Amino acid sequence: MLTKKGKYGLKAMVHLAGRPVGETTLVSDIAHANEIPKKFLDTILGELRNAGFVFSKKGKGGGYTLASRRMKSSWPYSSRT
Repeated sequence: MLTKKGKYGLKAMVHLAGRPVGETTLVSDIAHANEIPKKFLDTILGELRNAGFVFSKKGKGGGYTLASRRMKSSWPYSSRT
């Protein structure tokens, strides 16, 4: 069973996977579409960025996109035991 953080992270990744390659998506758009608290999603996406799963771009046209390189095999969130 995934933690809430893990579920939200997975929802965000699936949302980004549904976007055209290279197109950035705002955190607020992901949060609204998936009913995730924006502040919590900011933290989650920051961790996913640090783990290499997503890229972020600041400024005009900024947002998040899936990492284009081959993704790591380990999910950064532990399941509950």
